[in-house]
Amino acid sequence: MPKKAPAEAYKPAMSDAAVKLKTGKTWAQWFAALDKDGAAEQTHRAIAQSLYDKYDVGPWWGQMVTVEYERARGLRAKHEKTNGFSVSASRTIAVPLDELFAAATDAKQRRSWFPKGSLKVTSQTKDKYFRGQWNGEARLDIGFLPKGKDKSQIAIQVDKLTDGAAVEAERAAFRKALEKLDAMLAK
Repeated sequence: MPKKAPAEAYKPAMSDAAVKLKTGKTWAQWFAALDKDGAAEQTHRAIAQSLYDKYDVGPWWGQMVTVEYERARGLRAKHEKTNGFSVSASRTIAVPLDELFAAATDAKQRRSWFPKGSLKVTSQTKDKYFRGQWNGEARLDIGFLPKGKDKSQIAIQVDKLTDGAAVEAERAAFRKALEKLDAMLAK
C-alpha cells in the first residue's frame, strides 16, 4: 500500500461511542492496536482480515474500521477505494419505475439529460440496473428502486475515477443531470 502524508487531526465519520458500542473499542484504541500490528504497511484486505481473525470484528465493521484507519494514517483519501475514487448521486422522482428506467436506458431520452461524455453500455436488467464504461476507464452503475406507485429512485455510482478532483467534477455533473431528469419527467 503506498504511503501518503499522514492525515492531521483526522475525525472519523462515526462517533467513538458508536464504534465502541459495536466493536468494543474507541477509534483511538483501534488506531493504536492497528499501529501495533503494523497495519500501516499492510494491504486493505490484510487489515480487514486481521480485524476478523484477531479481534473477532464482523465484515461490515471490519471494513469500517479498516477504511477509517487508512484515512487517519494518510493511506487513503476520502472517496478512495482500492480501485480508484468513487462518487454517487441519487434522486427520488415522482414517476413510475418503468418510466424512470426508460429515461435512463433509451439513448434518445438519455441524451436530453445525461452529462456529456462517452458511455459504452455493458449490461442492464429491466427496472433494476444499467451499467457501463464511462469516459474511458471509469465504471458507471445506475440502480433503480420503486418508492411507491408513482415514485421511484435512481442511484448513480461512478467508480475507478483518477482522483478527488474527478470525484467533484462527476458529482456536480450528475447532480445537475438528475435535476434535468426530474424536470424532464415532471412535464
